[in-house]
Amino acid sequence: MGADDWSALAGVSSTALALAAVAVALLAFRSEHRRARFEGARALHHDLTTGEVAAARKTVGSLHYGDFGSSSTPADWSLALTSYFTVLWCFERIEAGRTALARGVVRPGQRRDEAIDYLDALVAWHVAEYACGFAVARRKLAEASAEEVSDSDSAAGFSRLLLALQERGLVNRAYRAGTCPGTGCPCACHQQSLS
Repeated sequence: MGADDWSALAGVSSTALALAAVAVALLAFRSEHRRARFEGARALHHDLTTGEVAAARKTVGSLHYGDFGSSSTPADWSLALTSYFTVLWCFERIEAGRTALARGVVRPGQRRDEAIDYLDALVAWHVAEYACGFAVARRKLAEASAEEVSDSDSAAGFSRLLLALQERGLVNRAYRAGTCPGTGCPCACHQQSLS
C-alpha cells in the first residue's frame, strides 16, 4: 500500500468518524430537546398545583362549592377576586406554554407530540373542574360586588385550552368556558346536588 492509498484510507476514516460524531450529536440534541419539552410540561403543571396558585385554588374552590358566603368580609371578597385571577392567569400560562410546545415540534407534520400529550393528561381534569368553577366563582364575585367581573381577555387562554382538550376528547364537551349549563353540567358540584 502506497502513500496515496494510506492518504485515501485516512480521508475515508476521517469522514466516517466525522459522520459518526454528527450522528451522535444529533441523537444527543434530540434526547435533550425531548427532555426539555417534558420538563417544560411538568413545570406548567407544577405551577398549577403548588404555591400561590394552590392557595388561590382553595379560595376559588370555596366559591365554586359554596363554602364562601354571606359572612365573608369585603377583605375576603377582595382576596377571592385576586385568587380568581391568579388561577385564571395560571391557565393562561399553561395555554401559552402548550402553544409554544406545539410550535417546537422537532418533526414538522407530526400528528401527536408526547410532551403535549403528557401536559394534556396532567391538566385535563383541572380544566374540566374550572370550566364550571370559573363561571360559578365569577357569578358569586359579581353578586358580592354588584359589578361585573371583567375577565374576557384573561379568560381567552383558558377558553382555548378547554377547546383544545375537548377536541382531543379529554374534557367533556358539555363544559362551556365562561358559563355553567346548570343541571346539565357534568361538574361534581352539580352531581352532588342531583344525589
